[in-house]
Amino acid sequence: MTFEEALTKIGVNTSDVLARFSGNESLMKKFILKFPQDKSFPDTKAALASGDKKALEISAHTLKGVSGNLGFSELYETSAALVNAVRAGEEEKIKPLGEKVALLGDTIISILSQVQQ
Repeated sequence: MTFEEALTKIGVNTSDVLARFSGNESLMKKFILKFPQDKSFPDTKAALASGDKKALEISAHTLKGVSGNLGFSELYETSAALVNAVRAGEEEKIKPLGEKVALLGDTIISILSQVQQ
């Protein structure tokens, strides 16, 4: 799979993300392909598993920023909702949102792993 095909599958608005990287396509590609090594996603999954709300708030907030900057819109929106649920103490929303964050992140990593460089 090409990098462009991966971005389409993930749902990245390439022109918006490219603008964040001042039009530097190679820099954008470098950062997007580094997402699987970013600690915010596994940290969020670990905090969900352990039930550590403070760690979850921090890691999900970081994941929200990373995913927003990289144009992973659905992961960004779900991470934002998860952060809001944790902050508001909305226990009934945390688990389903956490499961969706985990699924979205795993899907993005799977897609990126198929990019031929």
